[in-house]
Amino acid sequence: MSAFLWLTWRQHRWSIAGAALLALFAAYALLRAEAWAAAGYDSMPMAGFYGLMVQLIFGGMIGVFWGAPLISRELEERTYFVAWGQDVTPVDWLRGKAIVLGVLAAVLGVVVGLGDGHVGSQLAWSAFESHPVVQMGYALFGLALGVFIGLLTRHVVAAIAATLVVYTFSRMLLSVLLRDHYLPVARVISRWENTPDIPRGALELGGGFVGKDLSPVSVSDACEKHVNLNTCMRNTGSAVGTYVDYQPVERITAFRFIEFGVFALLTGVLFYLTFRLLRRGGGWKPSRSHRRISSVTEPVQSTPAVAAAQAEG
Repeated sequence: MSAFLWLTWRQHRWSIAGAALLALFAAYALLRAEAWAAAGYDSMPMAGFYGLMVQLIFGGMIGVFWGAPLISRELEERTYFVAWGQDVTPVDWLRGKAIVLGVLAAVLGVVVGLGDGHVGSQLAWSAFESHPVVQMGYALFGLALGVFIGLLTRHVVAAIAATLVVYTFSRMLLSVLLRDHYLPVARVISRWENTPDIPRGALELGGGFVGKDLSPVSVSDACEKHVNLNTCMRNTGSAVGTYVDYQPVERITAFRFIEFGVFALLTGVLFYLTFRLLRRGGGWKPSRSHRRISSVTEPVQSTPAVAAAQAEG
């Protein structure tokens, strides 16, 4: 493992150093912004805003600069004949690098998620992604996605572009369609004479009307074009009140660990597919002749000095 540590550092030291500096800056900026807020200032410093932007893109950055070039550069530049042609098999080579880079990505993800820039807002849905566990999941997923796409495309630029697109789409898909429904929603029902009593800090997910059995009912045809739906539904007797679905703010910790579990599962699936494809070869596995590359020597080019020595002999 020490050899893989040295090799990984030698080959990726600049990208690792850049990501580490960015993570440290984000953590410092957000924690400094929290101290700023604790001192009584209402506005967030510009550095805190940039820290939030780092949290937004950090996992994708790991995928683009760490994951995507990891295999694609070896295949594109055909250096895999040397990297995989000696005693280290392609699977062992990737396993060693994936462990080293995965641990580093997880640690830096934790660093990025240390702050959110607002005092007391850790239990707020707006700060959902500002958490070490969530950022760690994003970083690991970005790494696995980049490695997998790099193996498929075999070209660095194509792997970087595809990783960025797929990572962004995956994050949007989960945040818009799945995140709000990790657990069954809570519902508050109020009759016409009352107002909905929604807990403070809850995430509202929409609502509607309820019938006499307090089950949701759709808007009647007579009220579809009415300006005030509540008045119409009440006057026509189509509904006896309204309901609102929400997620309590107390569930945010559970949701964060669930989201980490989702991205950890995706990471495992991507690495499984990558190793499976790598074992099957697929045209990039070195042949026997390339595995014996170390025993093949290049012909010595004749120089004037050598030719003169041979002539004298």
